Amino acid sequence: MKTTADTASVPSSRSTTLAPPGAGLPWFEELVLRNGLRLYSRFTPRDAMLKKFFSQAERVLEMVAPLDETRGRTPVLVKRVRGMEDSSRCWSPYMIVRHLVMVDKSLLGMILLLSSGKTLNRKVSPADVKPSPDAGPEVIEEFRELLVRWQETLAGMGDLRGGSRHLHPWFGKLDAHGWLALAAVHHGIHRKQMERVIG
Repeated sequence: MKTTADTASVPSSRSTTLAPPGAGLPWFEELVLRNGLRLYSRFTPRDAMLKKFFSQAERVLEMVAPLDETRGRTPVLVKRVRGMEDSSRCWSPYMIVRHLVMVDKSLLGMILLLSSGKTLNRKVSPADVKPSPDAGPEVIEEFRELLVRWQETLAGMGDLRGGSRHLHPWFGKLDAHGWLALAAVHHGIHRKQMERVIG
């Protein structure tokens, strides 16, 4: 059962003092998550990761789709989910979905790039994927369309292990398989956030 310690409706994230975007995670939590992701990536096959990625996304859609627009646009302050920055804990349901769209587009591009033996010459920053408070119901269809693109793209790809790597500021250097692992875990984090936001 949700308690008032888990959630409290507020008009906007500006009404609550939160850590700035990009502040990161508590150091011990980051260490545990880095090692956990490394193990998950090492011992979990691609198909199992994709199953988690899509099942968590579908759960998010099941929760957000029935909401009326007023509720969908209303930020709700919740207790921080492990693996999520403090600055992200006062979002509306539509902001959560917008964030997933932003991140999933970037992750799919990263996976394609690394699997082809290339890499980026710029840093990845969590601060770059914070959603606008103006996010509206249009993000639901955007997310659905992006999930189809993920399915079609990954279906034709081979083994993602090995090859080029790129640095994540919390999790270290990851190959394409590692970024896929992160994508699956990331969906799970924000599925938990959505559950807290909508009750």
